[in-house]
Amino acid sequence: MLHRLRYILFASIASFISVPLFAQLVPAPLVDAKASDTWDGSIFQIEDSKTRVSIASVKLSVSDLKPEGDKLVGEYTIKVPLMESKNDQGKIVLPLDRTMQEIENEGGILRGQAISYKVDKTPKAIVCEILPEQDQKILLEITTLDRILKFESKYSIIETSEDS
Repeated sequence: MLHRLRYILFASIASFISVPLFAQLVPAPLVDAKASDTWDGSIFQIEDSKTRVSIASVKLSVSDLKPEGDKLVGEYTIKVPLMESKNDQGKIVLPLDRTMQEIENEGGILRGQAISYKVDKTPKAIVCEILPEQDQKILLEITTLDRILKFESKYSIIETSEDS
């Protein structure tokens, strides 16, 4: 009887512990095809910005982000004038899980990757928090091996018609 009680207790604890581990392995929901369709022909522009890291000024430039399938894709350039070896260029890839109208009206968060063109560089996580009601601000966080770089900038969405 004691052996069975131990087994039940162990099984209960094991199932309790495994639930959070399983939850982490569940894949993210698929991107709604309709959300990415609303971006066709549109361009997401981010103004150049800079932040400080210690005494150094770090500058970020992002090209126009354009829809490619279910992602917004563009290029970035990071310049660190006091440490040119830290300069970087690469590609930004942001999965689209919100319609263009949702972003324009409500804002939201897009999480993706900044993929360096340098050889043997690990892709960096990038988080873009879009704040439309606050003068169209965008907060960008790029996670590097050394730190999280936080930039604040302005953005605009330019809708282009496919007929023009």
